[in-house]
Amino acid sequence: MAQQESLVAEQVVYTVAEVHDTDPTDLPPLERTISADALNNLFHDGNHPPGAYTVFPYCDLWVMVHSNGTVDIFQEYTATSAAEDFPERINELTGDEKMVVLHAEHDRHTFSEDELDYLHEIIDDADDCGEAWEETIGYAEQR
Repeated sequence: MAQQESLVAEQVVYTVAEVHDTDPTDLPPLERTISADALNNLFHDGNHPPGAYTVFPYCDLWVMVHSNGTVDIFQEYTATSAAEDFPERINELTGDEKMVVLHAEHDRHTFSEDELDYLHEIIDDADDCGEAWEETIGYAEQR
């Protein structure tokens, strides 16, 4: 899928850096938590699925990216999810553990670390953002 002009992944890094009052280059790579390409492909100027968002931990904060590209930062996040092991607080994650929550079509889907590479492949292989959303939600509902 083609790279988008407005990169939400960069916005995430700059917003987190601002919260931490540090230079963005001093933060660890976003790729340690979520694929920047997948994030940019799902959330960009030409794609606004109503009510869709994703939440993921990054630099001891919870980052929420809305479908309109808005980035919110929280110290705590509580999800209503089928996953019983979903941590409510960022400090409940251990080490380099990765987790992503995706909200779309009135459902929340939690993806654990072992699913993220496959999820990112689905998004990257899509021809456009509509297909990326369709394939992602299809995968979430089938597992």
